[in-house]
Amino acid sequence: MKKIAITGSLGTGKSTILKILQNLGFSTFSCDEVVKNLYKNPDIQKKIIEIFGKEILSIDGKLNKKKILEKILEDNKLKEKLESLFHPLVKEKLLEFIRERKEEKIIFAEVPLLFEAGWEDLFDEIWVITCSPLTQKERILRKGLEEKLGEKLLKLQLSLKEKEKKAHKIIFSEKSFEELEKEIKEMLKEYLKD
Repeated sequence: MKKIAITGSLGTGKSTILKILQNLGFSTFSCDEVVKNLYKNPDIQKKIIEIFGKEILSIDGKLNKKKILEKILEDNKLKEKLESLFHPLVKEKLLEFIRERKEEKIIFAEVPLLFEAGWEDLFDEIWVITCSPLTQKERILRKGLEEKLGEKLLKLQLSLKEKEKKAHKIIFSEKSFEELEKEIKEMLKEYLKD
């Protein structure tokens, strides 16, 4: 079985590539999806409130992710605490996903913080999804993140250039969905030979 990690940076197109792979019938895993679900877990919510205090709650009593992000950007210790809560849980789900698919020829996992978390050894190959800084900025703004927050968040991560140096394959995502799909199909031919 070949285990391929899909990584990149904020707004580089990782989710699009994952969607293409799903459409092509491959098993895929998304760390972001796991994190989204963890945020909905009442026990995890309690722990997050313990870390950050009640000021991260919206008026309706729900967790306000923007406030959490702002606090992480202000204080590295809070970032570390949140990561030490989430990373082991996400890793557990990832390993479970890999175990359950032992029979498959090739599986993909989108791991945005692959290098930052030190999980490279879990994979046989790393694909870095990249784009120009301008496109990245536009995509971050489209996601609804303020420019300043987006910039600060990117500074916390390994730079895209550094990630590209560690990649087995680099996919430039500034193409149409159809073009990217065609490119990926072509790339995968060599993997699917018996």
